[in-house]
Formats: sequence, C-alpha cells, structure tokens
Amino acid sequence: MYEEVLSDWNFWGGYDINYLDRDYSLQEFVGEGRALILFGVRRAGKSYLAYGHLKKMIESGLDPKETLILNFEDPRLSGIGSRELVRLYEEYLKITGAERPTVVLDEVQSVSGWERFVRYLLEVKRARVLVTGSSSKLMGEEYATLLTGRHVSVEVFPLSFKEFLRFRGVEVRSEAEALKERSRIRALLDEYLEYGGFPEVTLQESRAVKEELLRTYFRDIVTKDVTMRYNVRRVGKLESLARIYVSNIATVVSMRKLSRSLGIGLRTVERFSEYLETARVVRFLKRLSPKVKEVERSMRKVYAIDVGFHTKAGLLATRNLGRIMENVVFLHLARRYGVNEELFYYLTSDGREVDFVVREGRKVIGLIQVTYHLREGDPRQYRREVGSLARASKELGCRKAILITMDQEGLTEENGVEIRVVPLWKWLLGVGV
Repeated sequence: MYEEVLSDWNFWGGYDINYLDRDYSLQEFVGEGRALILFGVRRAGKSYLAYGHLKKMIESGLDPKETLILNFEDPRLSGIGSRELVRLYEEYLKITGAERPTVVLDEVQSVSGWERFVRYLLEVKRARVLVTGSSSKLMGEEYATLLTGRHVSVEVFPLSFKEFLRFRGVEVRSEAEALKERSRIRALLDEYLEYGGFPEVTLQESRAVKEELLRTYFRDIVTKDVTMRYNVRRVGKLESLARIYVSNIATVVSMRKLSRSLGIGLRTVERFSEYLETARVVRFLKRLSPKVKEVERSMRKVYAIDVGFHTKAGLLATRNLGRIMENVVFLHLARRYGVNEELFYYLTSDGREVDFVVREGRKVIGLIQVTYHLREGDPRQYRREVGSLARASKELGCRKAILITMDQEGLTEENGVEIRVVPLWKWLLGVGV
C-alpha cells in the first residue's frame, strides 16, 4: 500500500504539475539541520509552491528519486502517526535508494507527532525538509517547542498583483514592458480588485465559479480552521464577527462596540478575533506611538487576507473601491515587511490618519496614503489626504511620502513636503517608483 501512495504523489513515480513561478525564493531557506515551514491561509498555494520548488530542483539536475512528497490529504494516509511516518520513509529509501533527499510533508497538521519525525530527519542529517500547513494549529507555531532553532517560517499569501498577472499570461520584467501592456494591466487590476488573488480563483474563467470558490474558502476557514480547531460553540456569532470584519476592511474597529452589537462578552470578541487572525481570515494593524503601551492598547485597523472575501463573503451590497485599494496595499506591504514590527497606521497630533507607516528598526522610512481619486478642487479631501501626509512627515521625520490613487500621477507639495502621487498598478509592480 505504501509503495502505491508514494508512487502516486512523486515525480519519480510519474506525478507532475504545470508550475507557474511565484515570487518566493525557497532555496536560501532549505538546508540540512533546519526545516522550512510554509504556513498561511487555506488555498493560498503552499503545496503548489513546495512542489514547484522540487520541480525546479529536478529541472536543474537533481535526481527525482532524491525528492519525496507525502500528501496527508490523501485518505490512504488518514490517521497516520509518527511511527508510521518512519516506516513510510524507510519504504521510500528502499524503493529509491535515496541518500540525502528533499522531503515535503504536505498539510502535515493532521499527523499526530509529525514534529518528532521532522526532528528525527534533521538530527540524523539525512534530509532537507519542507513542511506545509494551513490550519490554525500550524500557524500558531505550536510546533516551536520541539523544533526550536531548527526551523524557519515563511508565510505564503494569495497572489501578489505581479504574480496574478503572470498567472493571467502577462509577465512584467521591466518598466518598458509594463508601459507597453498598460491597458491590459489596468483591465486586469479591476479583476484583481474584484476577485483577489487566490490561485485557483485566478485561473477560473467563470465568474460564477470564482464567486462560489471564494464563498466556500471563507466558510471552510471559519469552520475547519477556527471552529473545529478551537472547539467554538457559538459558531453563528463567530461567523457574524468574521463577516463584519471582511465587510469593514481598512477601518478602525472597536471590539467593545462589536461586543454590544453581537450580544457577546468583550473577552469572547477578543478571543474570536485572535482565532480569525491566527487562521488568517483577517489581519489587524496597530497604531504607531512612541509609547509601547499605547501601541498595544490602540484600536486596530482590520484587513482581509484577500479582497475577494470582502467582495463575495461580506455583508455590504456595494463596494468601496478606496478601501479595497487600501487592503491591497496593506497585503503588498505585509508580504514585504510583516505586520507586527515594521508596519503601522498613524494619527497625527491634530487627529488626521495616515494609512501606513513603514518602520525599519526605530526609524520611519516611508509614509503611504491611499485614496481612489484626489480631488484638488475639494479642500477638505485634499487636506485629509495630502495634509495628513505632510504633517506626519514633519512629526515622524520622514521625507518619503507617497499618495496612491487609481490613475493619477505626479508630484504635489504641502508645507515644504514633497509628495509623490502614484497609480496603484505602477506602485504594485514597482514601475517608476
């Protein structure tokens, strides 16, 4: 039985995938003595990324028999434990004669004792190990005790806009290529803002299928990655909270008010919110303050892990394109900088909000504001968007200020601060920025 399972899922047994490259470089993280943990929201493409890494290694000359994929979503491996894993691995070595294989343990969270098996492989220095998982258990890093100092974690997000274009047949390698394909890129941006970047959704042609996939993903994450994992009894309240969050992206949320509106305790709202963030339904952004206590106590801004959840699983009948754009910008920044240490929102001394502050160590290196369209003839909007950037620039000592719009481009100045206005598509692709 093991020989059949092994053959079905491995390149040396005839298995193959059509791999479209993503903007993750795994080679530098994969090495002897430590495991690479790929974690992230369900259906973001973790397995695809791990399998693609093996395929690229094989194309570069690695013997396929020096690779092993164990897919634990295969029902034939249901209920397997660490002892069976060892026997499965020994069967693989017997079949292939491999000496130092690269091993992918795919959707490993369902395997009891998988951490011990990984540690065994690392300690005997017989394998390089990649682990993927989408459950809140794996993302919560409960494996860290057994793998301390022996792993590195990489979060896998749904497709960035550049990856999205690649999946839709548009490769942008230079500014000249981007400008040549401008009209097509701009049309695809509208689709990206509507359906987001889950890989399978991106590859579907049918709008109805895209929408149903997004609704199914949302339900599955809430029920399988949250409700079952944490044994949540008030499932209706949890789902209502999740839908409120994805409906109100790019806004500051008050958990106390949510507690009253949902009719549940504040501590329950806080726990449910923590569960939803751990499962990556949503992410929360803290407000920058010179005082650590104020940062931790500040009300958070909420963002969906994919804007498709806002447009297809939210409660609102109409879309707010400005907020959707801000969510896309947040995800782009989160991929690059992470969330907890280097990315914040900010309130100026006179109470005006700046959408994003990027920090490197203790130094602020960038200020970003997002608006659908800058109406220079509207002094209130101009003051809110441009004026807040200018004041924050003075207060935080940062000269790099960017205003992202849908289509406008140019330079503007406010109180001696130069602000660059950049179209969203150019900023996402790093074109002329």
